[in-house]
Amino acid sequence: MTIALIDDQLLGQVLRGRTPRPLVAKELFTTGHWYVRLCQAVFRSDDRTGVLSRPFAELSPERRDQARDGVLELPAEIGLISLRVLAPTIANLRERHHLNILSIEALAAATHLGAKVYLSAPSPLLEEAIRGEHLRVAVSAARNR
Repeated sequence: MTIALIDDQLLGQVLRGRTPRPLVAKELFTTGHWYVRLCQAVFRSDDRTGVLSRPFAELSPERRDQARDGVLELPAEIGLISLRVLAPTIANLRERHHLNILSIEALAAATHLGAKVYLSAPSPLLEEAIRGEHLRVAVSAARNR
């Protein structure tokens, strides 16, 4: 099975039961930072809405509760690599790539997993680093339906 590393917007889609077609039948992983960003957005969605929280706020109350439960306890079928495992890889990659912590964790996770990275929005520096490590990346606008 192909491994896909997904960003916070795509993770939100999956947890709302709207897995994008390119991710179906793939083994899904995300990063700790992407997961944290989604958690922060979802649990503040009653106060304000943004690109991550709006799709949750727009769900029916019952579906919103189900989706929030999925965010609260990441389903077992979505992998998350510990920083304990990734830290040495992050340190090594920092020698070649000057990325922020969110992006370097994504690059390290993709490297560790040999995963294709799926981004919901362009991230030129991260995309360049991914390709520089001979990995694949796909960028497509997340449809927050």
